[in-house]
Amino acid sequence: MAMTDSLITLPFNHSTAFTKLADNCERFTDVLIDCEEPTQKMALYGRLSACLNLLQPTLLEPIPEYLKASLTVEELPSRLPAFEPECDQLARYCQEITQLLINGSLPRQTEIVLEDLLRELVGYFADTLKAPRWLKTSEGTIAIG
Repeated sequence: MAMTDSLITLPFNHSTAFTKLADNCERFTDVLIDCEEPTQKMALYGRLSACLNLLQPTLLEPIPEYLKASLTVEELPSRLPAFEPECDQLARYCQEITQLLINGSLPRQTEIVLEDLLRELVGYFADTLKAPRWLKTSEGTIAIG
């Protein structure tokens, strides 16, 4: 409860660095998963939406000079960000978005965004399902990954 309250009152605005806004978005979604209080859940959704609204217009802008040092490394990280849900989880995402669209009760702009997301997710899902799983080698066939 205290964590939720501190997130609900967490200050940020248009001058907050995009890296801090991204951190905020992660914090909001991390707490949302376990939040069962409807009022707090709606407040967290509102805070997440506010952060996303601040981020959206800046996404294609050049990275400010003061942030370049924090985004520069001397060695590549062992893991880079990747979207890798399990196939059953990805199927659920696609099905839930499809059901939202079937209901027909969404504003047209929301429908357009969800259709785009669904197209991307279904494409990724299909590619995942059709991806090679075995490799023929001189020693025989081995599983990939």
